[in-house]
Amino acid sequence: MDTVNPATLLSKRFRPNEIPDLTSRVAIVTGGSAGIGYYDAIELAKKNAKVIIISATLERGKQAESEMNNHITSEGGKGSVEWIGLDLGDLKATDEVAKRLAKDLARLDILILNAGIGQGTPGFTKDGLGNHYGVNNLAHYVLSLRLLSLMEKTATSGLAQPTTVRIVFQTSELHRMAPSDVQFASKEEVSGPDRDPVVLYGRSKLGMILNGRALATRKLNRSAGKIVVISVHPGTVDTDLQEAWSRSYGWLGKLINPISRKVGKSALEGAEASLWAATSDEINESNWQDYQGNYYSEAKGKAGTESNPAKDMKLADNYWSLCARLSKEILGEELN
Repeated sequence: MDTVNPATLLSKRFRPNEIPDLTSRVAIVTGGSAGIGYYDAIELAKKNAKVIIISATLERGKQAESEMNNHITSEGGKGSVEWIGLDLGDLKATDEVAKRLAKDLARLDILILNAGIGQGTPGFTKDGLGNHYGVNNLAHYVLSLRLLSLMEKTATSGLAQPTTVRIVFQTSELHRMAPSDVQFASKEEVSGPDRDPVVLYGRSKLGMILNGRALATRKLNRSAGKIVVISVHPGTVDTDLQEAWSRSYGWLGKLINPISRKVGKSALEGAEASLWAATSDEINESNWQDYQGNYYSEAKGKAGTESNPAKDMKLADNYWSLCARLSKEILGEELN
């Protein structure tokens, strides 16, 4: 049942019954064991896709895998869900998983980069980077580049229809909270938890929009495969991530948390924007370049509503170059 919360009532909708049949397609959803990612994964699988969910916690990951597969079986579906454990704060482990998936999978049609550190207390990744940047940005940069050759193979070998191979960055309207001095110019800039958590979160979500735009410009606009990359905002969503307000801001966070939950969408409704970007036939061979690299604040939304920094290709180039340099520093190989 739909919620009647303001965030739902004020948004355009892409309901699960609008997802086309996904038989034979393969999808990966990071952060797919809880929240929005959980509903991204289960709705893709209910439409007969093979879905791989990636998350860090064994107990929650296996529970989500079992719940989803049991639900799909009970409805007579042909899709499936498989959980892979991975701490995205460990870039070498992330790289190894990505390389293994690129080698072992026969195809990859959909990549939803959903996992992330929310507005919670800042910290450091295993690699010594600020956790918002290390997880939300650099890990997804590496995953997308390592898996890109498999997605290009899927798009060009006749396995998939043109423009149905999609990469989706789950970002946020809070990208507007990125600091005014953001440059993505150095390791030092993204290494320390020296700012307010919402500012760090906003910077990372700005980075995800820039990542999508740079990926489109540098890799996909010249690709024969017509792979589409889109960034989306799920809306204000009532999930456990809202608890981050309480952890980060004490009494003020405890005040914000219930308010944001009260106005927010359900997690399934929050998944609609990413499911639209990942599957909608509205995006097709006749118009895909109109969507390429864009950011949308809702399903079926209007392009060009993001902040000016999110449109800045010089900033996107800085972001890309920083990710490339840090991938070389940590992995010993520059991904670019």
